[in-house]
Amino acid sequence: MWLLLFGLGAAILYRLPLPAALAALPYPPPLEARYALFFLIAALLRVAILRARVGALERRERRARRVPRRDVRFALAPPGLIEMGAGIGKGVAEAMLGNPFAAAWAGAALLLRFAASRPPEDPTLVARRAAERKRAIAREQRRGVLCICGVGLICVAACWWPVLSPRWPAAWATFVHTAQAQTRGWR
Repeated sequence: MWLLLFGLGAAILYRLPLPAALAALPYPPPLEARYALFFLIAALLRVAILRARVGALERRERRARRVPRRDVRFALAPPGLIEMGAGIGKGVAEAMLGNPFAAAWAGAALLLRFAASRPPEDPTLVARRAAERKRAIAREQRRGVLCICGVGLICVAACWWPVLSPRWPAAWATFVHTAQAQTRGWR
């Protein structure tokens, strides 16, 4: 998307008028200077976008690596078989003794323990997430470099177009004529 946006900007740059202060100079800057300045601004903007995106991915990775205190405080290990048996046994004993409120509290405590428990993270899943973040960072860096190179090529092509455009039809005609001459021999 950024390559398209910057490429269109470079393609219409020649149509923009030169500011009056620069046009009034005895030697106004050449068209190539405008394209060079546009390329530098586009590259700087793309690098800023790249750094913002990579920074967001790295922050997400750091956040995933550290465990916040609030999660540690409320994250309990899932109840084991002994704890679950003791909780159920306590609830049954309270019910048999005729205290239904205590039995309800024991059941609610066991349910809350299940709700507050967090299963341990799978190490392969954690490693897969970290590898995916690294691939996303590398992919974003490649996109940024390719965008900057593409904008540079578009700027160079736009600068050289006035020089090459008169020669292009003649070169194309020569190419087509040569190709036709070579294909006639195949018949």
